[in-house]
Amino acid sequence: MAVGVAWYAFSAPPVENLPLGAELIAASSRDGRALLLASPSKTDHGQLEPFLLPQKRRAFCGPATGAAVINAALGPQPRVNQSTLFSPAVRAIKSELAVSFAGLTLEELARVLRAHGLQVRIVHAENTDLASFRTAAQATLSEPHTFLVANYDRRGLGQSGAGHISPIGAFSPATDRLLVLDVAAHKYPYAWVPVSRLWDAMNTVDADSGRTRGYLLVTTAAPHE
Repeated sequence: MAVGVAWYAFSAPPVENLPLGAELIAASSRDGRALLLASPSKTDHGQLEPFLLPQKRRAFCGPATGAAVINAALGPQPRVNQSTLFSPAVRAIKSELAVSFAGLTLEELARVLRAHGLQVRIVHAENTDLASFRTAAQATLSEPHTFLVANYDRRGLGQSGAGHISPIGAFSPATDRLLVLDVAAHKYPYAWVPVSRLWDAMNTVDADSGRTRGYLLVTTAAPHE
């Protein structure tokens, strides 16, 4: 039993290539490419894209997202990967072993990013609303060196799984959609998601933290309150 559990936690996730939920548009489709081309708020896509790698373990959506954001935000440096992310300061927050079994909560990922020198504002869905999220997303995705990370329940998007973390790359005001740069490439492609659907998926309770999910606003400078 223990051997099987360890194998499950540490092995690479199998390729599934599942169909996207209803109302979601694959970023690689003709419509998806057109949305990115027309988006006035896509700075983060260009910053993140060179550093995005699929999560290497089933519970590593947080480390995969964190590594991409750290590298995009801090620029030239020894690049962080999903293993070297676990510096001594990060291991004091949660070990690689523990994350392999249980993943990261929104607060834990914020602490990991702060341990790498970034400024992070945590926003739980219970403390805000859809309109405020949309405004924050549009502003963040238009600015260099600022990033938006979403923690949501996949079931709210009609997808397989439960809690998940991925960065957001762009906003389409014409269609009111956000581009979710899904780090679980073995399951789903990057997708344009209606803002209201993503909001509802974030406005769910994370059993590990006992709080609603939500999002992080990450920057290299002190965040605005």
